[in-house]
Amino acid sequence: MCANSVESYKWSIHLRWIFAFVFFAILFTFAGHRTWGGDAVEKDRKPRVLLFSGSDKDDPFWILFTDFMSVAADQLGFELKVHFADGSLNAMASLMRVECERKVKPAGIVIQSFKRGGPRFLRIANSYRIPVFLVNSGLTAEQSAITGEPRTHLEHWIAEMLPDDYGAGFQLANALIDEARKDPAKISADGRVHIIGLSGTVSHGASVQRAAGLMDAIAAREDEAILDQMVSADWKRGYAKNRCRILHRRYPEASIVWAASDQMALGAAQAIRDRGFVPGKDVVIGGVDATREGLKAIEKGTLAATVGGHFQEGGWVAVILHDLVHGLDLEKIPTHFVSPMTLVTAENMATYRAGLRAKQWKQIDFLQFSRLHQPESDNYRFRFDLGENSAETSMPSIKESPPVEKPARNE
Repeated sequence: MCANSVESYKWSIHLRWIFAFVFFAILFTFAGHRTWGGDAVEKDRKPRVLLFSGSDKDDPFWILFTDFMSVAADQLGFELKVHFADGSLNAMASLMRVECERKVKPAGIVIQSFKRGGPRFLRIANSYRIPVFLVNSGLTAEQSAITGEPRTHLEHWIAEMLPDDYGAGFQLANALIDEARKDPAKISADGRVHIIGLSGTVSHGASVQRAAGLMDAIAAREDEAILDQMVSADWKRGYAKNRCRILHRRYPEASIVWAASDQMALGAAQAIRDRGFVPGKDVVIGGVDATREGLKAIEKGTLAATVGGHFQEGGWVAVILHDLVHGLDLEKIPTHFVSPMTLVTAENMATYRAGLRAKQWKQIDFLQFSRLHQPESDNYRFRFDLGENSAETSMPSIKESPPVEKPARNE
């Protein structure tokens, strides 16, 4: 072999080693530092977070939810884009696919499961390798058995943050029963107060859990209360008005209307008026969500109680996404979060309402909840309480109601 050939051979071997070194260096770099939030990212643009709600843009609860999340997202450097599906599963799935198909992928997707569509929505996000969080309403037991836990079958399903809906229904029922039983005129000849129930969409997880709370509360007080009938009003104020009017005509002894949302509770109040009775005086009514309108109705005496605080979930998920995008080890993020729910009555309504002001939200330092910025913390510690003079954060606080433990039942 001539000298030139030998030298060329040596250079060939040398270059192969260089290429091999570079290849494995890149490979191990990507293997050790997983990139979240899509394949294409624009450095000069804020990371985009998508929120998908199955409701409509005028829903009072989702106005609270999106407004609070917007404050958090802005502070944490995200661009928040919100889509409302107006109750259509197909519309929500289509909106998700359109957003996921964009060249610049979102940093994360936040969705609720409604009308049993959760697994479908999770699979869409997972197929595009986009981190997805489930909030507000979760999977049914049957769906969970098939879908598995977050990060198992669907590795990009990061976690779920769900309210204690069972506890909300349970607390509301007990509060309404207690209030009605203060007035002997509301107690029927059988010694019990009679209840009309208005649930949300039949297949909606939040509706199912809240109704379960109602049923167990009544079962624990069967000598004091009885459910005459419960029907679905599909979360709609108008439906609740029409169906409550029919039910109250059918069960004139009913002195309580339990509703799974404030919107339906307010529709029921109008139905009671149409029947010639005074809501709050002749019939005790309550709902869930603690919306601004619901609190105003408590102030006027129209509603006796509501349960809420879970509108903050979007803000807390934004904190977790911030940590994920900026490199927090995924193992440090729990897969399940439960939002405690606060019972609101005339006694604490003013204090609770003080915490619903956007001006107050803008004073919250959301980074104080970040595990990246609080590396000594062993877990996330979000505050779900509302009110005044919080010693720990600039966010107002009142005493929150702990998650309700389900009573033992004889099966």
